[in-house]
Amino acid sequence: FSSKAKRRRIITVVQRQAANVRERKRMFSLNEAFDELRRKVPTFAYEKRLSRIETLRLAIIYISFMMDLLE
Repeated sequence: FSSKAKRRRIITVVQRQAANVRERKRMFSLNEAFDELRRKVPTFAYEKRLSRIETLRLAIIYISFMMDLLE
């Protein structure tokens, strides 16, 4: 074996649980941000809930439209 052999990191149960908690918190925060953005962009009331990519695309179009109004 060479001295530069790749070491496998051993992750404990506690570390994995902590990582899971951080990931859940990150996803919750991201979902909250998307929900807030969905409330800001105009949509028709009868439309289904927009996906993330649909929300982002609509926000880009809306921002561009609003910028055009200001010019």
